[in-house]
Amino acid sequence: MEEMKGMDFTDGSKMDGRVDSVFVVFHNKTELDYKKFRLNESSTVFIAELIAIQQSVQYVRANDLGEANTISDSRSALMALSAVDEARDIINNIKVDIR
Repeated sequence: MEEMKGMDFTDGSKMDGRVDSVFVVFHNKTELDYKKFRLNESSTVFIAELIAIQQSVQYVRANDLGEANTISDSRSALMALSAVDEARDIINNIKVDIR
């Protein structure tokens, strides 16, 4: 069985009224890219975390990096993504991208 070579780390934060999503992608233990997105100040940290996950998954797919582990410290985002029934479009879109 081939070892998974991709890994991406995600984070969302809100500080001093500024909301950001960020991800970094590694492949074969080498940093490939780092992206940071500024969100509307009314966005929540939960949404920032989800956008970071969504953008990292889309990056891995768009760059044909194969399978990758996505690492997030957001328990609420991970629980929402593991739920069977979900009404929020962003979460359902991430689930489709992961497949």
